[in-house]
Amino acid sequence: MRKFENQVQLIKHEVLKEVSKYAFDGTLEENLALIPINVNPGPDEKYRCCIFHERAITADRVKLAMGGNAFIPGVVEVLESACDQCPVDRYVVTETCRGCLAHRCQGACPVDAISINKGKAEIDHQKCIECGKCKESCPYNAIADVMRPCRRDCPVDAIHIDSRKKAVINYDECISCGACVYNCPFGAIQDKSEITSVIKALGEKKSNIYAMLAPAFASQFDYVDLGQVITGLKLLGFRDVIEVALGADLVTRHEATELIQMKIKGETLTSSCCPSFVEFIHKKFPELSDNISHTVSPMTATARLIKSVDPTAKVVFIGPCIGKKLEKQRAQDTEFVLTFEEIAAMIDAKSIDLNALTPQPLNNASYYGRKFASSGGVSSSVLNHLSEQGCVELQVETCDGIDACSKSLKLLKFKKHTVDFIEGMACKGGCIKGPVTMHHGPKDIKSIENYAKMAFEATPDEALRIFDTSNISLK
Repeated sequence: MRKFENQVQLIKHEVLKEVSKYAFDGTLEENLALIPINVNPGPDEKYRCCIFHERAITADRVKLAMGGNAFIPGVVEVLESACDQCPVDRYVVTETCRGCLAHRCQGACPVDAISINKGKAEIDHQKCIECGKCKESCPYNAIADVMRPCRRDCPVDAIHIDSRKKAVINYDECISCGACVYNCPFGAIQDKSEITSVIKALGEKKSNIYAMLAPAFASQFDYVDLGQVITGLKLLGFRDVIEVALGADLVTRHEATELIQMKIKGETLTSSCCPSFVEFIHKKFPELSDNISHTVSPMTATARLIKSVDPTAKVVFIGPCIGKKLEKQRAQDTEFVLTFEEIAAMIDAKSIDLNALTPQPLNNASYYGRKFASSGGVSSSVLNHLSEQGCVELQVETCDGIDACSKSLKLLKFKKHTVDFIEGMACKGGCIKGPVTMHHGPKDIKSIENYAKMAFEATPDEALRIFDTSNISLK
């Protein structure tokens, strides 16, 4: 059966499921007021101060499930009603303060925010500038750093706290990696959803709607036969299900050619598969923008491949990534983006029991295309393809997470890097550790490896041999 990591994911699932249920019935608008009551029946509260607060938060979650605030530029939003229970003061003196004679904390504070009361240190939070020098100087580690998780885990410092003690996102700095969404323990930051738009499109049947399934799904639906997931998606109304790994095979061939061209010029190429990594370069290392591969992502490549076969098609990407929602806005080859959380809610809303379904085959992509979902998968695919062409003297670096990406890009910026190719992934572990996966576990990599080994074709060329790709632009 499906497992969720925590209660935040479960609550989000319940809201998405209720919204999907009414959207499938065509009665969403008239039942909007019922959803907070269905999700929070009461009379007693479960998580918040009262049942009315819980219902108010659920009502805000419903708004995000219906697309969110169109005037907010990013793909994630802060739910102000839910952002209210984190510690306000970052540095706190704990009971382990021994009341020592040295008072190093007091001497280290540059703004005289620390006083000694009855031998114990006290912090005046009106003066404190949260520099952390008191914590660093304490010999007993008696000063705790309780920085809010959203701020702590944002890799680009795009979140600050306003005068009302609410989290605020600076979208000029945000790279849409989703770290804040995953790490907020109150679910107060969430991604905008297109779930109602997808359901409407499926119901209208004006176009053939294709599902593009990211290879990371193998780690999320490991409780059923993966072929049963394909059957379930078709029962939702999708014309067909195509592996995004097939687009990865297209990307491998094109990016390999681009890599050789860059090596001839003596320059380093950076990957373009992860939209948050690309955004990170543009915002933090704009001088390296020319090093970014001009090859489109596997999502866009798959969309173009489908539309080369069926020009009337509309496509829906299904994956673990919030950054793909930003990419969709800019690339405009993909009509909709759903997360694994959202597609699971749609399946449950239609009462589809995946375990009871007859599996259908999904044998489009190669072993290497499917491995794109894990960190290092892009590099290994490109290197293997070039090795088959006789090119073996290439140096690559796999950057696992934004911190690793930043270190590598700094070296490249100051021309101290000698590698030919930098693969950057915003999420540690790769796409299988995306912010909107339903669980993150040690078995995820094994699930992807097993899924990759199921491929009938070993290489991109073998997987793409039945398609005419000559007219598909990959730039």
